[in-house]
Amino acid sequence: MEKDGNSKESEMMIYQPLPAEVRVTLAQHSLLSGSTQSNEKKLEDRFLMSYIQPRTSVIPEELTAVFKKNFPLWVSRPANENKKTRTRKKALTSIEKRKLGLHKLPKTGIKYKACAPLHQLWVEYMENFLELENSTKAANKDLLYQRIAKADYHGCLLMVTRSKCPSYIGTKGIIVLETKNTFQIICEDDQLRIIPKRDSVFTFNVSKWTFTLFGNHMNIRPSERAARKFKSKPTIDL
Repeated sequence: MEKDGNSKESEMMIYQPLPAEVRVTLAQHSLLSGSTQSNEKKLEDRFLMSYIQPRTSVIPEELTAVFKKNFPLWVSRPANENKKTRTRKKALTSIEKRKLGLHKLPKTGIKYKACAPLHQLWVEYMENFLELENSTKAANKDLLYQRIAKADYHGCLLMVTRSKCPSYIGTKGIIVLETKNTFQIICEDDQLRIIPKRDSVFTFNVSKWTFTLFGNHMNIRPSERAARKFKSKPTIDL
Protein backbone atom coordinates (compact mmCIF):
# COMPACT_ATOMS: atom_id res chain seq x y z
CA MET A 1 0.00 0.00 0.00
CA GLU A 2 2.86 2.36 0.74
CA LYS A 3 4.32 1.75 -2.72
CA ASP A 4 1.04 2.76 -4.37
CA GLY A 5 1.00 6.01 -2.46
CA ASN A 6 4.57 6.82 -3.49
CA SER A 7 3.80 6.15 -7.19
CA LYS A 8 0.82 8.55 -7.12
CA GLU A 9 2.95 11.28 -5.53
CA SER A 10 5.63 10.82 -8.21
CA GLU A 11 3.00 11.14 -10.97
CA MET A 12 1.77 14.38 -9.45
CA MET A 13 5.33 15.68 -9.45
CA ILE A 14 5.92 14.78 -13.14
CA TYR A 15 2.63 16.07 -14.65
CA GLN A 16 1.99 19.65 -13.55
CA PRO A 17 0.11 22.45 -15.35
CA LEU A 18 2.12 25.15 -17.13
CA PRO A 19 2.56 28.41 -15.26
CA ALA A 20 0.27 31.28 -16.25
CA GLU A 21 3.19 33.39 -17.57
CA VAL A 22 4.24 30.68 -20.02
CA ARG A 23 0.70 30.24 -21.37
CA VAL A 24 0.36 33.98 -21.98
CA THR A 25 3.63 34.14 -23.90
CA LEU A 26 2.62 31.18 -26.10
CA ALA A 27 -0.71 32.82 -26.95
CA GLN A 28 1.03 36.08 -27.85
CA HIS A 29 3.53 34.24 -30.03
CA SER A 30 0.73 32.52 -31.99
CA LEU A 31 -1.04 35.84 -32.52
CA LEU A 32 2.16 37.49 -33.74
CA SER A 33 2.96 34.66 -36.17
CA GLY A 34 -0.58 34.80 -37.56
CA SER A 35 -0.39 38.53 -38.05
CA THR A 36 3.00 38.31 -39.80
CA GLN A 37 1.63 35.69 -42.24
CA SER A 38 -1.41 37.83 -43.05
CA ASN A 39 0.82 40.87 -43.60
CA GLU A 40 3.03 38.91 -46.00
CA LYS A 41 -0.03 37.78 -47.92
CA LYS A 42 -1.31 41.33 -48.23
CA LEU A 43 2.09 42.52 -49.47
CA GLU A 44 2.14 39.79 -52.13
CA ASP A 45 -1.35 40.72 -53.33
CA ARG A 46 -0.42 44.44 -53.52
CA PHE A 47 2.73 43.66 -55.50
CA LEU A 48 0.80 41.54 -58.02
CA MET A 49 -1.90 44.17 -58.39
CA SER A 50 0.63 46.95 -58.88
CA TYR A 51 2.45 44.88 -61.53
CA ILE A 52 -0.57 43.56 -63.49
CA GLN A 53 -3.01 46.49 -63.31
CA PRO A 54 -1.11 48.98 -65.53
CA ARG A 55 -0.45 46.24 -68.11
CA THR A 56 -4.07 45.04 -68.46
CA SER A 57 -7.52 46.55 -68.80
CA VAL A 58 -9.09 44.19 -66.25
CA ILE A 59 -11.02 45.59 -63.26
CA PRO A 60 -9.13 45.08 -59.94
CA GLU A 61 -12.10 43.27 -58.38
CA GLU A 62 -12.02 40.71 -61.20
CA LEU A 63 -8.29 40.21 -60.68
CA THR A 64 -8.73 39.50 -56.99
CA ALA A 65 -11.46 36.99 -57.81
CA VAL A 66 -9.11 35.29 -60.28
CA PHE A 67 -6.32 35.16 -57.67
CA LYS A 68 -8.59 33.28 -55.29
CA LYS A 69 -9.21 30.49 -57.81
CA ASN A 70 -7.15 27.33 -57.93
CA PHE A 71 -5.75 26.23 -61.28
CA PRO A 72 -4.55 22.61 -61.06
CA LEU A 73 -1.87 21.73 -63.59
CA TRP A 74 -2.98 18.10 -63.82
CA VAL A 75 -6.47 16.75 -63.38
CA SER A 76 -6.50 13.32 -61.77
CA ARG A 77 -9.29 11.04 -62.86
CA PRO A 78 -10.84 8.42 -60.62
CA ALA A 79 -9.42 4.94 -60.94
CA ASN A 80 -12.76 3.51 -62.03
CA GLU A 81 -12.91 5.74 -65.13
CA ASN A 82 -9.44 4.72 -66.30
CA LYS A 83 -10.29 1.01 -66.28
CA LYS A 84 -12.28 -0.08 -69.28
CA THR A 85 -15.00 -2.50 -68.35
CA ARG A 86 -14.88 -5.60 -70.52
CA THR A 87 -18.28 -6.80 -71.55
CA ARG A 88 -18.55 -10.39 -72.68
CA LYS A 89 -20.40 -10.96 -75.88
CA LYS A 90 -23.48 -13.00 -75.22
CA ALA A 91 -23.54 -16.19 -77.27
CA LEU A 92 -26.70 -17.26 -79.03
CA THR A 93 -28.65 -20.10 -77.47
CA SER A 94 -29.70 -23.16 -79.46
CA ILE A 95 -33.31 -21.91 -79.53
CA GLU A 96 -32.21 -18.53 -80.92
CA LYS A 97 -30.06 -20.26 -83.55
CA ARG A 98 -33.04 -22.36 -84.61
CA LYS A 99 -35.26 -19.29 -84.89
CA LEU A 100 -32.66 -17.49 -87.03
CA GLY A 101 -32.34 -20.57 -89.23
CA LEU A 102 -28.58 -20.94 -88.79
CA HIS A 103 -28.81 -24.75 -89.01
CA LYS A 104 -30.75 -24.68 -92.27
CA LEU A 105 -29.36 -24.45 -95.77
CA PRO A 106 -31.28 -22.98 -98.73
CA LYS A 107 -32.78 -25.70 -100.89
CA THR A 108 -31.82 -23.81 -104.05
CA GLY A 109 -28.73 -21.87 -105.02
CA ILE A 110 -26.06 -24.38 -103.93
CA LYS A 111 -24.18 -25.81 -106.93
CA TYR A 112 -22.45 -29.19 -107.04
CA LYS A 113 -19.51 -27.77 -109.00
CA ALA A 114 -18.99 -25.09 -106.36
CA CYS A 115 -18.62 -27.84 -103.70
CA ALA A 116 -16.07 -29.86 -105.72
CA PRO A 117 -13.04 -27.93 -104.29
CA LEU A 118 -14.41 -28.62 -100.80
CA HIS A 119 -14.34 -32.34 -101.57
CA GLN A 120 -10.72 -32.15 -102.75
CA LEU A 121 -9.73 -30.44 -99.49
CA TRP A 122 -11.58 -33.11 -97.53
CA VAL A 123 -9.72 -35.91 -99.34
CA GLU A 124 -6.36 -34.31 -98.42
CA TYR A 125 -7.54 -33.89 -94.84
CA MET A 126 -8.60 -37.55 -94.55
CA GLU A 127 -5.36 -38.85 -96.07
CA ASN A 128 -3.34 -36.94 -93.48
CA PHE A 129 -5.73 -37.67 -90.61
CA LEU A 130 -6.11 -41.42 -91.17
CA GLU A 131 -2.49 -42.13 -92.22
CA LEU A 132 -3.78 -45.00 -94.30
CA GLU A 133 -0.41 -46.53 -95.20
CA ASN A 134 0.25 -47.29 -91.50
CA SER A 135 -3.21 -47.51 -89.95
CA THR A 136 -4.58 -50.10 -92.40
CA LYS A 137 -2.20 -52.71 -91.00
CA ALA A 138 -3.76 -55.30 -88.70
CA ALA A 139 -2.01 -53.98 -85.57
CA ASN A 140 -3.38 -50.45 -86.03
CA LYS A 141 -6.95 -51.16 -87.10
CA ASP A 142 -8.47 -50.12 -83.76
CA LEU A 143 -6.79 -46.72 -84.12
CA LEU A 144 -8.15 -46.46 -87.68
CA TYR A 145 -11.70 -47.16 -86.52
CA GLN A 146 -11.43 -44.50 -83.81
CA ARG A 147 -10.23 -41.91 -86.32
CA ILE A 148 -13.01 -42.76 -88.81
CA ALA A 149 -15.60 -42.29 -86.06
CA LYS A 150 -14.12 -38.92 -84.99
CA ALA A 151 -13.44 -37.51 -88.47
CA ASP A 152 -15.19 -34.47 -89.95
CA TYR A 153 -17.33 -35.40 -92.96
CA HIS A 154 -18.12 -31.96 -94.39
CA GLY A 155 -16.97 -32.29 -97.99
CA CYS A 156 -17.18 -36.08 -98.13
CA LEU A 157 -18.56 -37.62 -101.34
CA LEU A 158 -21.02 -40.07 -99.83
CA MET A 159 -23.36 -42.69 -101.28
CA VAL A 160 -26.30 -44.43 -99.58
CA THR A 161 -25.84 -48.19 -100.17
CA ARG A 162 -28.52 -49.54 -97.84
CA SER A 163 -31.56 -48.01 -96.18
CA LYS A 164 -34.99 -48.98 -94.85
CA CYS A 165 -36.37 -46.31 -97.17
CA PRO A 166 -35.74 -47.62 -100.74
CA SER A 167 -35.87 -44.12 -102.29
CA TYR A 168 -32.63 -43.17 -100.49
CA ILE A 169 -30.60 -46.08 -101.91
CA GLY A 170 -28.14 -44.95 -104.58
CA THR A 171 -28.28 -41.27 -103.59
CA LYS A 172 -24.83 -39.78 -103.95
CA GLY A 173 -23.51 -36.30 -103.17
CA ILE A 174 -21.15 -34.08 -101.22
CA ILE A 175 -21.97 -33.46 -97.56
CA VAL A 176 -22.47 -29.73 -96.98
CA LEU A 177 -23.97 -29.98 -93.47
CA GLU A 178 -23.99 -32.69 -90.83
CA THR A 179 -26.38 -32.62 -87.87
CA LYS A 180 -27.00 -35.09 -85.08
CA ASN A 181 -29.48 -37.17 -87.07
CA THR A 182 -28.93 -36.28 -90.75
CA PHE A 183 -26.45 -35.80 -93.57
CA GLN A 184 -27.41 -32.94 -95.90
CA ILE A 185 -25.82 -33.58 -99.30
CA ILE A 186 -25.74 -31.68 -102.59
CA CYS A 187 -26.22 -34.03 -105.54
CA GLU A 188 -24.99 -33.75 -109.13
CA ASP A 189 -28.36 -32.33 -110.20
CA ASP A 190 -27.78 -29.41 -107.78
CA GLN A 191 -30.54 -30.64 -105.46
CA LEU A 192 -30.08 -30.53 -101.69
CA ARG A 193 -31.23 -33.80 -100.10
CA ILE A 194 -31.50 -34.62 -96.40
CA ILE A 195 -30.62 -38.24 -95.60
CA PRO A 196 -31.38 -39.57 -92.10
CA LYS A 197 -28.52 -41.46 -90.45
CA ARG A 198 -30.78 -43.91 -88.70
CA ASP A 199 -31.32 -47.21 -90.52
CA SER A 200 -28.93 -46.18 -93.31
CA VAL A 201 -25.53 -47.45 -94.46
CA PHE A 202 -23.10 -45.16 -96.34
CA THR A 203 -19.88 -45.71 -98.27
CA PHE A 204 -17.10 -43.30 -99.28
CA ASN A 205 -13.69 -43.60 -100.92
CA VAL A 206 -10.33 -42.20 -99.89
CA SER A 207 -7.55 -42.93 -102.40
CA LYS A 208 -7.78 -46.69 -103.10
CA TRP A 209 -9.71 -47.60 -99.96
CA THR A 210 -13.48 -47.85 -99.56
CA PHE A 211 -15.05 -47.32 -96.14
CA THR A 212 -18.51 -48.13 -94.81
CA LEU A 213 -20.37 -46.00 -92.25
CA PHE A 214 -23.31 -47.32 -90.25
CA GLY A 215 -25.66 -44.42 -89.59
CA ASN A 216 -26.98 -45.95 -86.35
CA HIS A 217 -23.47 -45.51 -84.87
CA MET A 218 -23.22 -41.87 -86.02
CA ASN A 219 -26.23 -40.34 -84.23
CA ILE A 220 -24.03 -37.84 -82.41
CA ARG A 221 -23.32 -34.19 -83.04
CA PRO A 222 -20.03 -33.71 -84.97
CA SER A 223 -18.52 -31.55 -82.21
CA GLU A 224 -19.33 -34.16 -79.55
CA ARG A 225 -18.17 -37.06 -81.71
CA ALA A 226 -14.69 -35.56 -82.11
CA ALA A 227 -14.08 -35.70 -78.34
CA ARG A 228 -15.83 -38.98 -77.59
CA LYS A 229 -14.25 -42.38 -76.92
CA PHE A 230 -15.93 -45.09 -78.97
CA LYS A 231 -16.24 -48.75 -78.05
CA SER A 232 -16.40 -51.51 -80.60
CA LYS A 233 -20.00 -52.50 -81.35
CA PRO A 234 -21.45 -55.20 -83.56
CA THR A 235 -22.97 -53.89 -86.77
CA ILE A 236 -26.74 -53.79 -86.97
CA ASP A 237 -28.19 -55.49 -89.99
CA LEU A 238 -31.09 -53.62 -91.57
